[in-house]
Amino acid sequence: TRMAQCFGSDPAKLIVQLSPCIRPPHYEIDFAEKIVEQCRVQGVEEIHDSGVCTACNLNAYYSYRAEKGRTGRMLALLALANT
Repeated sequence: TRMAQCFGSDPAKLIVQLSPCIRPPHYEIDFAEKIVEQCRVQGVEEIHDSGVCTACNLNAYYSYRAEKGRTGRMLALLALANT
């Protein structure tokens, strides 16, 4: 995989955390499901999914689509740990 080539990572040792995102029925594509499928194909074993739909939780999250363009900001953090 590209991660293994670029960083020498072992997919079996990766931890994937899926954060809140828009999900069906509010969006036609289930991004979380597609990401999990791709991770499993690459050999990632530890996958955690928040299961939270941003469009269903407008009091806690922004959703550009659900709020018809009214936007806020969110942040994603990625880390590469030396072990």
